[in-house]
Amino acid sequence: MTHADDRAVHVLVYGSCVARDTMEFAEPAGTSLRGYIARQSLISAGSDALPHLPERLSVSSKFQERMIRADFAGSLFDRLESLAPEIDVLLWDLADERHGVYRFADGTVVTRSIDNIRMPELDDMFAEAEHIPLGSAEHFALWRDRVALFEDRLRSLGLFDRTVALLVPWAVLTTEGKPSPWSMGVRAKDANERYEPYYALLRERGFRMVELPVDVVLADPQHRWGLAPFHYTPAVYREVLRQLREVHGFEGLVEATQ
Repeated sequence: MTHADDRAVHVLVYGSCVARDTMEFAEPAGTSLRGYIARQSLISAGSDALPHLPERLSVSSKFQERMIRADFAGSLFDRLESLAPEIDVLLWDLADERHGVYRFADGTVVTRSIDNIRMPELDDMFAEAEHIPLGSAEHFALWRDRVALFEDRLRSLGLFDRTVALLVPWAVLTTEGKPSPWSMGVRAKDANERYEPYYALLRERGFRMVELPVDVVLADPQHRWGLAPFHYTPAVYREVLRQLREVHGFEGLVEATQ
């Protein structure tokens, strides 16, 4: 796809730290981030849980509030439709699936994101909701159905061949050779095992993928967002960019010069 305004690669990020941090290593002059859909499980897409959301939230940033409200609105498909004409690449990571979802009594679903669970206004509501964790049979069944719907929507919008899923496992070790920290009670090895069937499903359905083996990813204590098993060394993000260029043909996604 070409754009009248520039020659930059127009990118939509759906996910969180993996895809978004990769974009930080791309040459700014050659890329344009057109949208960022974060803190939203695929299971919550199209599920309108806004009636459960209080008007006032104790948020620390406008971005945080936007992401929470978008998740409760299940706005993914609407955003895709509005942005599809200007998107060259949809970078999709599954980082925001890591803590599962909450299902309310009326059947609507929201993501169990770090932002949502830190909102005191939502404590009582989540205490009564059903937590469906990543890796459970029910979570996978719900996610599998949503993947089929997601694929249909991507194809109808002409985005399927421009979508790349990022399979970057959680880092088991840090650059110092120490075990990476657990994330909300989950260690890297267990998280990677839970994710395996999800990535296998994407392969079966023919999604483009960037894949890195677990033995080449390390958690970086110097990462700008702090130490976590999904906050990697610069080499990881550069390898993602290399595969996007050399495997998937998005030549404009080059590394920023230091």
